[in-house]
Amino acid sequence: MFDLERDPPCVLVVDDIPEVRMIIGDMCREMGFTTVIEASDGVDALEKLKKERAHLILCDHRMERMSGLDLLSQIRNHPYLVDIPFIVMSAVSEAPVIETALDLGAADYLLKPVDFGELRDRVGEVLRRRCA
Repeated sequence: MFDLERDPPCVLVVDDIPEVRMIIGDMCREMGFTTVIEASDGVDALEKLKKERAHLILCDHRMERMSGLDLLSQIRNHPYLVDIPFIVMSAVSEAPVIETALDLGAADYLLKPVDFGELRDRVGEVLRRRCA
């Protein structure tokens, strides 16, 4: 469990496109996250999470080596990481994919391209639910 009042807010942004990671990271800093960790895919994300715990994970769906849904599944089955809110971001809008993400434990699913206002609102809602 984390405490945003006590711990500096940290977000892990997982996307295979560096420019997308940079844009989402900048949005997160604008929202008040003091630490933004970037990972290029699910495998890289798990390695980063061994070194630093995130308060939130924002993750693309389609990536090489390990997809966002595979990462979500691993995180939900990991005793140390299971409680981290996880938001999937993807251009994939098919209902079965969205349903699978939510069934696996995603806190939300955002369609790309991600709008700053929508990201801010959804992240705020997810963190409010998490800290309640």
